[in-house]
Amino acid sequence: MSSSEASSGPPAVRMIFEYEGDAVRLVSQQSVNVAVTGFDLAGEHRPGHYVEVRGAANETLSRVRLPEAMTASAEVFPEEPGAPIVRVTLPEAKGAFTVVVPAPPEADHVSLIRVPGAAPRATGEPPAGAAAERPWTGERPQAGETGAGPAVIEIASFPLDRDDGRSRS
Repeated sequence: MSSSEASSGPPAVRMIFEYEGDAVRLVSQQSVNVAVTGFDLAGEHRPGHYVEVRGAANETLSRVRLPEAMTASAEVFPEEPGAPIVRVTLPEAKGAFTVVVPAPPEADHVSLIRVPGAAPRATGEPPAGAAAERPWTGERPQAGETGAGPAVIEIASFPLDRDDGRSRS
């Protein structure tokens, strides 16, 4: 894809987040000239973590899935060559992740959300009763939640910075 093809779509923003326990913070955001693939415009919520790009009226403009982004486990590499790499559960979830989201002109902010799933996953989803120890505990039901379909839980929200140095909020 040529650079002119990548720039013909909506602008995009690369965002770097850190999390520790139930706190999530936006470390940086930078406009990038890339085509964003894998984002979702559908109204259906499937289990997982997402970054939603929202307008000033809090309407969802797009959603990017965050597979494996907020796990409470880590890979441990062996000291001896040839030994297996193992995954261990951390006492407190801690890490960082990067996501690129579309940022059309009407985009105002992003919200990190979680849609609970039916079953815990081995990649760090909390076992029953352990949610209070994990980064998804700062959850707030999304405004206007109707109860139809899976619950959407807002973990955090952050304003988008524009190239002119202004935050939109």
